[in-house]
Amino acid sequence: MRNIILALGAIALSLSATFAMSQTAEHPNFPVVVLDRQEGIIAIVGRIDFRTPLAFEKTLSEVPNVSALVLDSPGGGVHSALSIANRVRGLGLTTVIGTDSQCMSACAFIFLAGTARLAWGELGVHQISGSDGDGNLVDGQFALAEIIEALNEFDAPTELIGLMLRTPPENMYTLSSQEKRQFGFLANEKEPATAPQTPTPRVDLADPETWRGKVVTGELVSSGKRWFAALNLDGTTVFEFTSGQRSAGRYIVSDGNVCFKLDNNNHFDCRRPVSSPTGIRWYDEKGNFQSLIIGVENSKIAVTEKTINVPAGVSDYIRPGECALIVASRPTVIEARNYVFANVSDRRFLKAFRSKNGWIAISIGTLKPHEVDTVLTEWKQAGRIPLDNYCSTGRAYQGIVNLGIN
Repeated sequence: MRNIILALGAIALSLSATFAMSQTAEHPNFPVVVLDRQEGIIAIVGRIDFRTPLAFEKTLSEVPNVSALVLDSPGGGVHSALSIANRVRGLGLTTVIGTDSQCMSACAFIFLAGTARLAWGELGVHQISGSDGDGNLVDGQFALAEIIEALNEFDAPTELIGLMLRTPPENMYTLSSQEKRQFGFLANEKEPATAPQTPTPRVDLADPETWRGKVVTGELVSSGKRWFAALNLDGTTVFEFTSGQRSAGRYIVSDGNVCFKLDNNNHFDCRRPVSSPTGIRWYDEKGNFQSLIIGVENSKIAVTEKTINVPAGVSDYIRPGECALIVASRPTVIEARNYVFANVSDRRFLKAFRSKNGWIAISIGTLKPHEVDTVLTEWKQAGRIPLDNYCSTGRAYQGIVNLGIN
């Protein structure tokens, strides 16, 4: 591990020079660049926009052994950054900020998605003002919910999420060395000797044997619509079609094929991924090519399973298209109860949800999209709700928590 860190450090030190680069034959996917093809180290430099996720995917297809992502970016588009962040977490990459580099605003989502995170340079966070910064509070609240749910999935430190929510969008909170050390973002100069660890198996989009325990994402060539298949370790599967319909059953992986037996079918239908210059093609038994495999990730498994087995209380309370107004999160039932008794006088619509990270989210009601702007603005100005509240779609909640409050 120490050798890897030293290699990353040496590369990250010289990353600032890449800002002088542009899209060239050497860097065809700029602003995503290859720093060390043999070690599988790539980088994102400059602003993150709608083109960056595509450049990232192209680089992944050209460097299949990617193990680390170096970052030097002032931020950019929220949804583009979240898209890349989900891929980073699904691939189990290490994320690094070089000594003379920065990772600010939306770039921080990508950094926090790393399964190992090293921040030698500047790491900055703040609130968002709207969806990708357009100032629309409705879109902003839904974007904020997506961000918080993603950060919970990435096991981001709760204190860091709090710093982000408390920093106005026109400001930037840059973490101190002490805070980065507290959050585990700084490697020790001398690492203690440890027993060798078994490396995490790498996912190969063309090798179904590496897909077990993950969620496969496919895209129809004709329409661009996506389907998902959760390949659980126990041999069960849940398949979500492009229509949104879901079927459950079993799967097997054999001789490069993935075979599904869904619902009441008596036989397995097999599919085979094949590498091609245009991506990983997905062929059926008759040799028909209709889809591309575009992702194999860990992060969507819980989402897929929760969508199928959502506790009735959650789905009854947070309807499709609505969001739950979250005023606080607490780690225990007692602390959640104490918060409610001290701060929530109107408890007619009070609900508490258990999040994936174990914390309890406290909601005082739900809002429709057209209500978000007016309600949040007026209630914040009146001091009825905290400034760092957000409206959640419920994607990260696992069930209702009974606080024992009438």
